Amino acid sequence: REYTGAPYYAGITALKVGADLSFVFCTESASTAIKSYSPELIVIPALNSEHAASEVSKYRLHALVVGPGLGRDEHVQSNVKTIVENARKDSLPMVFDADGVALILKYPDLVKGYKQAVLTPNKAEFARLCDKFVGKEPSSFGSEIEAVKGLSQALGNATVVCKGSTDIISNGEEYLMCDLEGSLRRCGGQGDVLSGSLGTLLYWSCSAKMDPHSEVKGLLDRLGPCLTAAYASCALTRHSANLAFIQHGRSMTAPNLIEKIHPAFVQIFQQTN
Repeated sequence: REYTGAPYYAGITALKVGADLSFVFCTESASTAIKSYSPELIVIPALNSEHAASEVSKYRLHALVVGPGLGRDEHVQSNVKTIVENARKDSLPMVFDADGVALILKYPDLVKGYKQAVLTPNKAEFARLCDKFVGKEPSSFGSEIEAVKGLSQALGNATVVCKGSTDIISNGEEYLMCDLEGSLRRCGGQGDVLSGSLGTLLYWSCSAKMDPHSEVKGLLDRLGPCLTAAYASCALTRHSANLAFIQHGRSMTAPNLIEKIHPAFVQIFQQTN
Protein backbone atom coordinates (compact mmCIF):
# COMPACT_ATOMS: atom_id res chain seq x y z
CA ARG A 1 0.00 0.00 0.00
CA GLU A 2 2.97 2.34 0.50
CA TYR A 3 4.26 2.12 -3.09
CA THR A 4 1.15 2.42 -5.24
CA GLY A 5 3.03 4.51 -7.81
CA ALA A 6 5.38 1.66 -8.77
CA PRO A 7 2.73 -0.75 -10.14
CA TYR A 8 1.04 2.16 -11.89
CA TYR A 9 4.26 3.20 -13.64
CA ALA A 10 5.04 -0.37 -14.70
CA GLY A 11 1.49 -1.05 -15.86
CA ILE A 12 0.98 2.18 -17.77
CA THR A 13 4.40 1.83 -19.42
CA ALA A 14 3.47 -1.64 -20.67
CA LEU A 15 0.45 -0.03 -22.33
CA LYS A 16 2.40 2.92 -23.72
CA VAL A 17 4.92 0.58 -25.31
CA GLY A 18 2.10 -1.28 -27.02
CA ALA A 19 0.44 -3.91 -24.82
CA ASP A 20 -3.26 -4.39 -25.56
CA LEU A 21 -4.25 -4.65 -21.89
CA SER A 22 -2.41 -4.16 -18.62
CA PHE A 23 -3.58 -5.89 -15.45
CA VAL A 24 -2.34 -4.81 -12.03
CA PHE A 25 -2.74 -7.46 -9.33
CA CYS A 26 -2.44 -5.89 -5.91
CA THR A 27 -3.81 -5.95 -2.37
CA GLU A 28 -7.19 -4.56 -1.40
CA SER A 29 -5.61 -1.63 0.43
CA ALA A 30 -3.65 -0.53 -2.65
CA SER A 31 -6.36 -0.96 -5.27
CA THR A 32 -8.32 2.29 -4.85
CA ALA A 33 -5.22 4.46 -5.15
CA ILE A 34 -3.96 2.62 -8.24
CA LYS A 35 -7.40 2.73 -9.89
CA SER A 36 -7.54 6.49 -9.33
CA TYR A 37 -4.36 7.09 -11.33
CA SER A 38 -5.76 5.89 -14.65
CA PRO A 39 -8.87 4.20 -16.06
CA GLU A 40 -6.62 2.42 -18.57
CA LEU A 41 -5.34 -0.13 -16.05
CA ILE A 42 -7.37 -3.17 -15.01
CA VAL A 43 -6.78 -3.34 -11.27
CA ILE A 44 -7.49 -6.65 -9.50
CA PRO A 45 -7.24 -6.58 -5.66
CA ALA A 46 -6.38 -10.26 -5.25
CA LEU A 47 -2.89 -10.63 -3.76
CA ASN A 48 -3.96 -10.83 -0.11
CA SER A 49 -6.84 -13.18 -0.89
CA GLU A 50 -6.81 -16.78 0.28
CA HIS A 51 -7.43 -17.72 -3.35
CA ALA A 52 -5.01 -15.31 -5.02
CA ALA A 53 -3.51 -17.82 -7.45
CA SER A 54 -6.89 -19.02 -8.70
CA GLU A 55 -8.08 -15.40 -9.04
CA VAL A 56 -5.07 -14.54 -11.21
CA SER A 57 -5.51 -17.70 -13.28
CA LYS A 58 -8.90 -16.45 -14.47
CA TYR A 59 -7.20 -13.93 -16.74
CA ARG A 60 -5.47 -14.63 -20.03
CA LEU A 61 -1.96 -13.31 -19.48
CA HIS A 62 1.03 -13.32 -21.83
CA ALA A 63 3.77 -12.05 -19.51
CA LEU A 64 4.27 -11.20 -15.85
CA VAL A 65 6.15 -8.30 -14.25
CA VAL A 66 6.73 -9.23 -10.63
CA GLY A 67 7.86 -6.80 -7.97
CA PRO A 68 7.00 -3.11 -8.46
CA GLY A 69 5.27 -2.05 -5.23
CA LEU A 70 4.91 -5.65 -4.06
CA GLY A 71 6.24 -5.16 -0.54
CA ARG A 72 7.54 -7.80 1.85
CA ASP A 73 4.36 -9.07 3.52
CA GLU A 74 4.85 -12.82 4.02
CA HIS A 75 1.29 -13.79 3.11
CA VAL A 76 1.42 -11.76 -0.11
CA GLN A 77 4.87 -13.16 -0.95
CA SER A 78 3.56 -16.69 -0.46
CA ASN A 79 0.64 -16.00 -2.79
CA VAL A 80 2.91 -14.49 -5.41
CA LYS A 81 5.24 -17.48 -5.14
CA THR A 82 2.34 -19.75 -6.13
CA ILE A 83 1.34 -17.39 -8.95
CA VAL A 84 4.90 -17.45 -10.33
CA GLU A 85 5.07 -21.23 -10.05
CA ASN A 86 1.86 -21.49 -12.08
CA ALA A 87 3.17 -19.00 -14.65
CA ARG A 88 6.36 -21.01 -15.02
CA LYS A 89 4.32 -24.16 -15.68
CA ASP A 90 2.54 -22.20 -18.42
CA SER A 91 5.91 -21.01 -19.84
CA LEU A 92 5.04 -17.32 -19.40
CA PRO A 93 7.89 -14.81 -19.84
CA MET A 94 8.54 -13.09 -16.51
CA VAL A 95 10.35 -9.99 -15.29
CA PHE A 96 11.52 -9.66 -11.67
CA ASP A 97 12.25 -6.16 -10.39
CA ALA A 98 12.56 -4.47 -6.98
CA ASP A 99 10.61 -6.58 -4.45
CA GLY A 100 10.50 -9.28 -7.11
CA VAL A 101 14.26 -9.58 -6.71
CA ALA A 102 13.73 -9.94 -2.94
CA LEU A 103 11.25 -12.72 -3.71
CA ILE A 104 13.95 -14.57 -5.68
CA LEU A 105 16.39 -14.21 -2.79
CA LYS A 106 13.78 -15.94 -0.63
CA TYR A 107 12.57 -18.50 -3.20
CA PRO A 108 15.44 -19.06 -5.68
CA ASP A 109 13.83 -22.06 -7.36
CA LEU A 110 11.26 -19.74 -8.90
CA VAL A 111 13.77 -18.75 -11.58
CA LYS A 112 16.62 -21.25 -11.43
CA GLY A 113 16.96 -22.84 -14.85
CA TYR A 114 14.05 -20.83 -16.27
CA LYS A 115 15.32 -19.17 -19.44
CA GLN A 116 12.23 -17.00 -19.91
CA ALA A 117 12.95 -15.09 -16.70
CA VAL A 118 14.68 -11.70 -16.60
CA LEU A 119 15.93 -10.09 -13.37
CA THR A 120 16.57 -6.33 -13.31
CA PRO A 121 18.56 -5.60 -10.13
CA ASN A 122 20.17 -2.29 -9.26
CA LYS A 123 23.74 -2.33 -7.92
CA ALA A 124 22.75 -3.05 -4.31
CA GLU A 125 20.32 -5.81 -5.30
CA PHE A 126 22.91 -7.26 -7.66
CA ALA A 127 25.44 -7.48 -4.82
CA ARG A 128 22.92 -9.33 -2.64
CA LEU A 129 22.14 -11.75 -5.46
CA CYS A 130 25.85 -12.44 -6.03
CA ASP A 131 26.38 -13.07 -2.33
CA LYS A 132 23.41 -15.45 -2.19
CA PHE A 133 23.94 -17.44 -5.38
CA VAL A 134 27.62 -17.13 -6.22
CA GLY A 135 29.06 -16.66 -2.75
CA LYS A 136 31.21 -13.65 -3.49
CA GLU A 137 31.07 -9.91 -4.06
CA PRO A 138 30.78 -8.48 -7.59
CA SER A 139 34.18 -6.77 -7.19
CA SER A 140 35.87 -10.15 -6.76
CA PHE A 141 35.12 -11.09 -10.37
CA GLY A 142 37.55 -10.12 -13.09
CA SER A 143 35.12 -7.52 -14.41
CA GLU A 144 31.53 -6.38 -14.04
CA ILE A 145 30.67 -8.28 -17.22
CA GLU A 146 32.03 -11.50 -15.70
CA ALA A 147 30.04 -10.82 -12.53
CA VAL A 148 26.78 -10.51 -14.46
CA LYS A 149 27.57 -13.61 -16.52
CA GLY A 150 28.50 -15.51 -13.36
CA LEU A 151 25.23 -14.64 -11.62
CA SER A 152 23.22 -15.65 -14.66
CA GLN A 153 25.03 -18.99 -14.80
CA ALA A 154 24.38 -19.54 -11.09
CA LEU A 155 20.67 -18.98 -11.79
CA GLY A 156 20.66 -21.58 -14.55
CA ASN A 157 20.95 -18.98 -17.33
CA ALA A 158 18.07 -16.75 -16.36
CA THR A 159 18.83 -13.36 -17.91
CA VAL A 160 20.23 -10.66 -15.62
CA VAL A 161 20.10 -6.91 -16.31
CA CYS A 162 22.46 -5.11 -13.94
CA LYS A 163 21.32 -1.48 -14.06
CA GLY A 164 23.89 1.27 -13.79
CA SER A 165 25.69 4.03 -15.68
CA THR A 166 26.04 1.31 -18.30
CA ASP A 167 23.44 -1.45 -18.23
CA ILE A 168 25.04 -4.90 -18.49
CA ILE A 169 22.85 -7.76 -19.69
CA SER A 170 23.75 -11.45 -19.82
CA ASN A 171 22.14 -14.86 -20.18
CA GLY A 172 25.29 -16.54 -18.87
CA GLU A 173 26.69 -17.11 -22.35
CA GLU A 174 26.31 -13.88 -24.33
CA TYR A 175 26.30 -10.35 -22.98
CA LEU A 176 25.25 -6.92 -24.18
CA MET A 177 26.02 -3.46 -22.84
CA CYS A 178 23.66 -0.52 -23.20
CA ASP A 179 25.32 2.85 -22.74
CA LEU A 180 22.87 4.95 -24.76
CA GLU A 181 22.75 8.51 -23.42
CA GLY A 182 20.17 8.82 -20.67
CA SER A 183 19.37 11.50 -18.12
CA LEU A 184 21.57 13.39 -15.70
CA ARG A 185 18.81 12.76 -13.17
CA ARG A 186 17.63 9.26 -12.27
CA CYS A 187 14.15 9.85 -10.92
CA GLY A 188 12.08 7.54 -8.75
CA GLY A 189 10.01 5.20 -10.88
CA GLN A 190 12.54 4.85 -13.68
CA GLY A 191 13.13 1.20 -12.78
CA ASP A 192 9.38 0.59 -12.94
CA VAL A 193 9.31 2.08 -16.43
CA LEU A 194 12.08 -0.30 -17.45
CA SER A 195 10.30 -3.35 -16.04
CA GLY A 196 6.97 -2.39 -17.61
CA SER A 197 8.49 -1.87 -21.04
CA LEU A 198 10.40 -5.12 -20.68
CA GLY A 199 7.21 -7.03 -19.94
CA THR A 200 5.71 -6.01 -23.27
CA LEU A 201 8.90 -6.34 -25.31
CA LEU A 202 9.71 -9.72 -23.79
CA TYR A 203 6.39 -11.17 -24.86
CA TRP A 204 6.80 -9.72 -28.35
CA SER A 205 10.31 -11.19 -28.62
CA CYS A 206 9.23 -14.63 -27.44
CA SER A 207 6.34 -14.58 -29.92
CA ALA A 208 8.50 -13.36 -32.79
CA LYS A 209 11.03 -16.14 -32.22
CA MET A 210 8.26 -18.67 -32.86
CA ASP A 211 7.20 -16.94 -36.08
CA PRO A 212 9.17 -18.24 -39.10
CA HIS A 213 8.25 -15.08 -41.04
CA SER A 214 9.40 -12.61 -38.38
CA GLU A 215 11.69 -9.85 -39.71
CA VAL A 216 13.86 -10.16 -36.58
CA LYS A 217 14.01 -13.96 -36.36
CA GLY A 218 17.71 -14.03 -37.27
CA LEU A 219 18.52 -11.64 -34.42
CA LEU A 220 16.37 -13.61 -31.99
CA ASP A 221 17.93 -16.91 -33.05
CA ARG A 222 21.38 -15.45 -32.42
CA LEU A 223 20.78 -13.61 -29.13
CA GLY A 224 17.56 -15.11 -27.82
CA PRO A 225 14.36 -13.24 -26.93
CA CYS A 226 15.34 -12.32 -23.36
CA LEU A 227 18.66 -10.71 -24.22
CA THR A 228 17.11 -8.89 -27.19
CA ALA A 229 14.11 -7.59 -25.25
CA ALA A 230 16.23 -6.56 -22.28
CA TYR A 231 18.58 -4.50 -24.45
CA ALA A 232 15.65 -2.89 -26.26
CA SER A 233 14.00 -1.99 -22.95
CA CYS A 234 17.18 -0.47 -21.55
CA ALA A 235 17.66 1.58 -24.72
CA LEU A 236 14.04 2.75 -24.73
CA THR A 237 14.09 3.74 -21.06
CA ARG A 238 17.37 5.59 -21.42
CA HIS A 239 16.29 7.52 -24.50
CA SER A 240 12.90 8.36 -22.95
CA ALA A 241 14.74 9.71 -19.91
CA ASN A 242 17.08 11.70 -22.12
CA LEU A 243 14.19 13.35 -23.97
CA ALA A 244 12.39 14.08 -20.70
CA PHE A 245 15.50 15.63 -19.15
CA ILE A 246 16.07 17.85 -22.17
CA GLN A 247 12.58 19.30 -21.66
CA HIS A 248 12.23 19.28 -17.88
CA GLY A 249 15.78 19.28 -16.52
CA ARG A 250 16.15 18.63 -12.80
CA SER A 251 12.39 18.79 -12.28
CA MET A 252 11.91 15.64 -14.38
CA THR A 253 9.79 12.93 -12.76
CA ALA A 254 8.59 9.52 -13.95
CA PRO A 255 5.40 10.82 -15.65
CA ASN A 256 7.58 13.09 -17.82
CA LEU A 257 9.63 10.06 -18.83
CA ILE A 258 6.50 8.06 -19.67
CA GLU A 259 5.29 10.91 -21.90
CA LYS A 260 8.43 10.44 -24.00
CA ILE A 261 8.03 6.69 -24.59
CA HIS A 262 6.35 7.12 -27.97
CA PRO A 263 8.83 9.59 -29.52
CA ALA A 264 11.72 7.58 -28.09
CA PHE A 265 10.27 4.36 -29.52
CA VAL A 266 9.90 5.94 -32.95
CA GLN A 267 13.43 7.35 -32.94
CA ILE A 268 15.06 4.10 -31.79
CA PHE A 269 13.06 1.42 -33.53
CA GLN A 270 11.34 3.05 -36.49
CA GLN A 271 13.82 5.63 -37.76
CA THR A 272 16.99 3.55 -37.44
CA ASN A 273 18.19 0.05 -38.29
